[in-house]
Amino acid sequence: MKKILTLIVVLTSFSLVLYAKKDINAWKSEQKLETQYEVFKENLNFWSGNYFLSGNQLDAFFGAMTDTISGLEKQLAQSENKINQQKQELTGKQQLIDETQRKLDESIKLQNSITVLGMNINKSVYSTVMYLLILGVLVVAGFVYLLFKKSHKVTQQTRKEYEELKTEYEEHKKTALDRYTKINMELHKTRLELQKK
Repeated sequence: MKKILTLIVVLTSFSLVLYAKKDINAWKSEQKLETQYEVFKENLNFWSGNYFLSGNQLDAFFGAMTDTISGLEKQLAQSENKINQQKQELTGKQQLIDETQRKLDESIKLQNSITVLGMNINKSVYSTVMYLLILGVLVVAGFVYLLFKKSHKVTQQTRKEYEELKTEYEEHKKTALDRYTKINMELHKTRLELQKK
């Protein structure tokens, strides 16, 4: 019984020593995938004297994992190539959009302008200038109308005064002619009387 107990103590201490020497997280400090795998395989724990996985199973798993990683890297490279192609297409389309936008801006500018005396003038500026010119012409027309009205009033007043003066003159002329005729008749009578004497 002592031998079995000694054997168990020795095996337990031996397994503890082996377990204590093995660092199950040592593989995380390695940089390359292959060295990580080797360190991981060296530091595997035992279970009843066997690995959880056999070496062949572990190698098959590593092969499948590296194949998967290779496939993913290939897909990543294809995706990056596709992304680069799409970036180039996007750049080309952006240039096309910029060119179309420039043409559209130019077209809108031409649409919003009027050619006057060989110059392109914005429609809003042209409208503003035309409205100001029309307003100026209306102000001048109003001023001329007021001058005309004033002159017309003065002319009517002058005509009225002229007509009154003309009527007065005609009366005066008639009166003067009557008086002249009377005076001439009296003078003629007086002459005749004087000749008779």
